[in-house]
Amino acid sequence: MTVIPRVLAAVAILASVLPFAAATETCQPHEFLYENKSCCVPKGSPPSPPPPPSGKSCPSSNSANWYWSDDKACCLPSSAPPPGNPEPSCPKGHSWNPFDSFCSPPPESNCNDGEWWFDDKKCCLPYGGIPSPPPPPRGSQCPPSGWYWHPEKSCCVPHTPPSAPPQCTFGWEWIFPIFSCQPLPTPPSTPPSKPSGVHYKKRTHKARNNQLCPTGLSACPVTGLTNNVTSDYECIDTQQELESCGGCSSVGAGQDCTAIPGAWNVGCAAGSCAVYNCMAGFRLSLDGKSCIAL
Repeated sequence: MTVIPRVLAAVAILASVLPFAAATETCQPHEFLYENKSCCVPKGSPPSPPPPPSGKSCPSSNSANWYWSDDKACCLPSSAPPPGNPEPSCPKGHSWNPFDSFCSPPPESNCNDGEWWFDDKKCCLPYGGIPSPPPPPRGSQCPPSGWYWHPEKSCCVPHTPPSAPPQCTFGWEWIFPIFSCQPLPTPPSTPPSKPSGVHYKKRTHKARNNQLCPTGLSACPVTGLTNNVTSDYECIDTQQELESCGGCSSVGAGQDCTAIPGAWNVGCAAGSCAVYNCMAGFRLSLDGKSCIAL
């Protein structure tokens, strides 16, 4: 009766080894497997490799000379990288891109004459701003001193590199994730008997939203110690609240931005979660809403 489990264990071990073996056996004796691009690369450098395209460069470190390959559209090593595939050294000011296998120049080098790099939005902006910028959309404002609405970026941007945080006009506050000034919540015409932000006795849904919570806030039921919804509630701005972004998480609505797997810095803007950077071992998704395991 012990033969079958042993056979199954042997099959499982063999199955785990076969993919790696298949990957290495496909390379010829004069080739090696380059893990970054999962391809076989000839040992040694070609006699006259082409130069990298504009805006890209190849490293030259870790005991491996690198060259540009037009066929692979990336930099390739002339010999197998050291164990652990450490990150090679790029030219000064450049950074290594392991997924595309080339060195990228500093972002500000992509700006044209008369432009400067706005790191907060990862873009180049013209010094002095664009001519005749449009007004912000209804419900938004830009700081009156040195900022304007950029129609292509759909946000407020400064005329020149800012030396101080943006300052909104009275009654408005700066919302970093959406880069614009938003109006502060106004108190209801009939103020509640208790200040907003604490738990109140549950009333009808209409009464909670219209009478006890200021404009722009939602009355969300509060969960108890056993995660059951209680008769209490709290006023929450579901357009900005990290743990109830887009709706009351206590009733299964919206999203908890802090629970996004692999996310390090997150925000909630206009009721939608945004991931700004990820933990080690993850990379940011293209839509900026999640982290993908490497």
